[in-house]
Amino acid sequence: MSDVSAPVQVSYPGLDRLLDGRYQVIQILERGAWGRTYLAQDTRRPSQPECVIQHIVPAIADPTYLSAFKDLFVREAATLERLGEHGQIPRLLACFEDEQGFHLVQEFVSGDRLTLELTQPLHEDAVLQLLLECLEPLAIVHQDCCRHGDVRPDNLVRRSQDSKLVLINFGTVRDVHRSLLTLRGQSAPSMLPNIQGYQAAEQVQGLPSFASDIYAIGLIGIQALTGVPPNELGIQPETGELLWQPFGETAGSTLRHGLVAVLSRMVRADYTQRYVSAKEALQAIRQLLQAGSASSVVYVTPVETTGIVPVLNATALQMSMPPERPYLETPAEAGVSPAVQIGVGIGAVIAAAVCGYAFPLLLDRTLLGNDLDRGGQALVTAKQQYQAGQLQNAVQLASSIPKESGAYLPAQAAIARWQTDWQTAERTYQAANIAFQQRQWLVVLQQAQKMPQIAYWQQRVKPLIQQANAPAEMAAALLLHEAYSQAVSKDFAGAIAALKQIPASTAVYAKAQAKLREYVEKQQIQAVSYLQAAYNQAETQNFDQALGSLKQISADTPIYAKAQAKVREYTKKERIRRHVLSFKPHTDRGQVVVPGEKPPPTTLKDS
Repeated sequence: MSDVSAPVQVSYPGLDRLLDGRYQVIQILERGAWGRTYLAQDTRRPSQPECVIQHIVPAIADPTYLSAFKDLFVREAATLERLGEHGQIPRLLACFEDEQGFHLVQEFVSGDRLTLELTQPLHEDAVLQLLLECLEPLAIVHQDCCRHGDVRPDNLVRRSQDSKLVLINFGTVRDVHRSLLTLRGQSAPSMLPNIQGYQAAEQVQGLPSFASDIYAIGLIGIQALTGVPPNELGIQPETGELLWQPFGETAGSTLRHGLVAVLSRMVRADYTQRYVSAKEALQAIRQLLQAGSASSVVYVTPVETTGIVPVLNATALQMSMPPERPYLETPAEAGVSPAVQIGVGIGAVIAAAVCGYAFPLLLDRTLLGNDLDRGGQALVTAKQQYQAGQLQNAVQLASSIPKESGAYLPAQAAIARWQTDWQTAERTYQAANIAFQQRQWLVVLQQAQKMPQIAYWQQRVKPLIQQANAPAEMAAALLLHEAYSQAVSKDFAGAIAALKQIPASTAVYAKAQAKLREYVEKQQIQAVSYLQAAYNQAETQNFDQALGSLKQISADTPIYAKAQAKVREYTKKERIRRHVLSFKPHTDRGQVVVPGEKPPPTTLKDS
């Protein structure tokens, strides 16, 4: 006798049949603007295990839209399959398409929602452990350049078999809709109601980012610490910051171990002031777990209105608080050019050395000689002054080296190089500063990469880099996603242009470079197909169509020159073809009459 039970009978209209011939719907778990989520049984497996099916309905019944949607759906399904290899993210079991739309089949996780654990305040140690458990799977998601998009306690399940938290119900499907609607020039606000209050302001406006997931985890931590759900917290009108810390008094000694400082940063109203990714937030939590006992806590009076910020030590303070906004010095405020009398002195030299800048001392016998040539010593000192920001002093000292010194020629070469590099550094810093003021974060990092290796200028641009890093990471991730979307629509030139804007210092740079190589190769294949199409069209005298195909070939491809030669050839042939067709010959008794000539004489036959 078989122990396989019969499929569960349901009465949902349209769902009484097996999906994909094998999945029997048991219950509708969720309905939304983008589709539905079902609890189902896999009838083709002996134990008929339960699974979760996301049913996605395309927003627009347009062939072009549907084609692009299908490509993105397959890409997102591949991402979920990859993420599912992590033990705290459900496995993707299947994906399929039918006349009703697209379907993702995922592993069903048996257990209790995290909501059940947040009914009363927890001790700060338990809160730290909970944050650690929430951030670990999310860090895997962010590391793969993906967002969850709907982080809340209902989407974190304490798995029955091992008591681990599992992150479920990814918002990738909503991202597919949002991406395609945006590409069509239509507004794509958040498709999720913010009833529970776990969504950040930018996510409600339809602009989610990694920092939006961080915001939601921070609110879970605050709820665990205080026992107060997010929708009961107030907002400070002047700053938009959450007013949550007064509730901390109800949780006993919860203002310890820097926990409040970390949570405050996670839920900052300005997403650029939050942690860059779950990995960075996870590192902060781990440091708090490792570091401290209550006896080493130092309480610091806050400058802002976010409440008392407890820190364990200077390292914890630097880790917990948002980076300080740099002083943006304009030429008018500076009064003089930074090249003139900077006055940094030997203290700056030492400070720069501490920050990791190595000065090329070049204590070579070719410069110093056996008798310690004073010219060589002068050049060493001049290089130190140059690195410290004293360009004029460095130039004057190097210029004073006599011609008979072995250091004379190296000094003259150094002077020319210093002046050129200094001008480059000034222009680069000015461009980075302007980009910073205009909130062009990627440009800030791009300019910083061009900065010459001068300790003084490296130190000046460092605060700009620190402030730009977090928003630049999010902008880079968005560019990567934009490149994906453009590649789906076969716009490889646009995808390549987007990828080239991603600076080398960002976390997604390596992935962007891999995609750049892939899209360049696909662009070249596409160009060859356009060229072949042009050849075929020209053979049938369709020169206009051939020219249209040739114009699709990007200038960045190797065959562009050949395509341009064919453009000139087919343009000329099309002009000749049209010229010939402009003469419309007519016939008279079978003879061709060319316009401008007299018709041949006619002969009358006897009747």
